[in-house]
Amino acid sequence: MTVVFGTTLRPDGEVLGTVAGAMAHRLGDPLRLVHVAEDPRAPIVLGTDDEYILGSVRTDLQREEKRIESVTGATVHAHLAAGSTAEALASIGEWALATVLIVGAGVRPSKNPLGGVVERVARRSRVPVLMLRNPARFSSWLSGAQRLRVLVGADLGLAARAARAFAAHLGTIGDCDVEVMWVASPQEAHERLGLGPPVDPHALSAEAEEALMRELKRSAPREERSATLRVLPGRGTADAHLVARADRGGFDLVVVGQRRRSTLEQIWYGSVARGVLRAAPTSVACVPPSLGDERLPLESPRVVVLCTDLTETANCGIARALAIVASGGTVHLAHVVEPSLSAPESAAAELRDRAWRRLYGTIEEERPERQISLECHVLQGDPAIQLNALCERLGADLVILERRRSQPGTRVRLGPLARTLLETSRVPVLVVPVPDV
Repeated sequence: MTVVFGTTLRPDGEVLGTVAGAMAHRLGDPLRLVHVAEDPRAPIVLGTDDEYILGSVRTDLQREEKRIESVTGATVHAHLAAGSTAEALASIGEWALATVLIVGAGVRPSKNPLGGVVERVARRSRVPVLMLRNPARFSSWLSGAQRLRVLVGADLGLAARAARAFAAHLGTIGDCDVEVMWVASPQEAHERLGLGPPVDPHALSAEAEEALMRELKRSAPREERSATLRVLPGRGTADAHLVARADRGGFDLVVVGQRRRSTLEQIWYGSVARGVLRAAPTSVACVPPSLGDERLPLESPRVVVLCTDLTETANCGIARALAIVASGGTVHLAHVVEPSLSAPESAAAELRDRAWRRLYGTIEEERPERQISLECHVLQGDPAIQLNALCERLGADLVILERRRSQPGTRVRLGPLARTLLETSRVPVLVVPVPDV
């Protein structure tokens, strides 16, 4: 592994090179010092006897290499490249298996609709990109004079998890105070969790906030030892809230995930990373999802949701759920009552009461030998929507769905449900065939 630093070879970039060298030295990795010559003749003359027409660029790069080595003690390798700066830096970072690719913030914001060099590097890079906007704070942190205050933008995606893993990795370099913040729209969160509309459109209900906090804890990478978790109800774009929090909280670094979207998609749909890069008052790290795309160790699920139709053969699914769930875990028995437009509300209420009685009767019959809890849920509405929302609220590890093969009426109902859950569920779905009757 290595640290890659893209230098402009201007005097104002020396402090950035010193920080990059100090970081590489603390990590025990070499520093690859890269300068990209954008002279149109560079791709042709680089490495030939005609390279002199580019001026003293190679001599300047070697001088900077020796300066960083003498100041930081890092092992530095100079690398002179040609072509587009953004493409060259991204390619070298991937080729070198870089731990981090460090770049400066630039002097002025770019008027290019595709973004400046930093934005284009972050969009193309397959390794984390660190844009240094306040190198003095990083110097103090690397010297041990102060702790680094890090704000991480989070959600449930792989890119956000990669961002949290990168922030946790910084703790191996020096002392850090990490805050993980999820900006959640109250309306969208309540809909996803199957809750009614929020009373206050600017606030989350206690149940919704508890569910989101649980999801933040469950999605933490293994490297994250300690971090302050926070759910911020907010409307509008997440980048605006992250920038405001970074400014008010005096953070030294904002870490966000960089989703693998095309330029057109980022312009059309928006990009949190792009917005934070442009507006944050401090340094920014953009982390691609490849860093967090890791496979978790196989563990027995602790929260299992079993969708049951309350027939005599439903015990087959219950037995499977009890066998799978970890000791100390919980199996949630869920039955969905599908409303009928032609039936009166009293009929639906009778169906719900009957379902509750059958579920509690099942619990009395099934007494697990291990320390496993059994809980009941009677839901009403579209089965797939209700089950997904229940899994979100409970923080389920697994949902089990029974499926029969020889009952045409049941097959018509459960077939589409199984397909819909397999396509939309955020948690693994286990479809259990039950005996024919």
